[in-house]
Amino acid sequence: AGSLAKALCYINRTTQDLPAGSHLQSRILIIKVSPDAPSQYMATMNCIFGAQKNGVAIDACIIGPDSGFLQQACDITGGTYLKVPEPRAILQYLTWVFLPDTGMRKKLRLPSHSLVDYRAACFCHGRLVEVGVVCSVCLSIFCQFNPVCLTCNSRFKMPGLGAAKGRKKKVEEKTK
Repeated sequence: AGSLAKALCYINRTTQDLPAGSHLQSRILIIKVSPDAPSQYMATMNCIFGAQKNGVAIDACIIGPDSGFLQQACDITGGTYLKVPEPRAILQYLTWVFLPDTGMRKKLRLPSHSLVDYRAACFCHGRLVEVGVVCSVCLSIFCQFNPVCLTCNSRFKMPGLGAAKGRKKKVEEKTK
């Protein structure tokens, strides 16, 4: 997530230095060999949404295990996701799939990756969850309810229990 954030900062700085009326079509290519780190989920997703807002396409070239983070990044930003079937042909894949700009890619017949895994990783165990509990303060995702958020230490009421109703005290009127 750190290198992705640094690339977005560089693109932002370069875009601001352009003369008025100029436009920069930015892309980020990530070549990934290692598995995803669930602890980087929130930072990675923040970078992905920042790239989407700024019109930056994220491309991913995967040499190793599939990456749910980068599948989501490519789908959200309009980039290309490719799991390289033959690592010895990496140069051929880089020039064929990732060298053409996004406009030219529409004319090429590129491999498609239609199945995107949108499950989130829980912050407590790092497992992918389809249904989870989300902290309303920091948006951390958990596989089960905890009365205290493990990320920001916010306290929550137990689910299913209504607000504790206090008993109204009778006010006795004093008669004179």
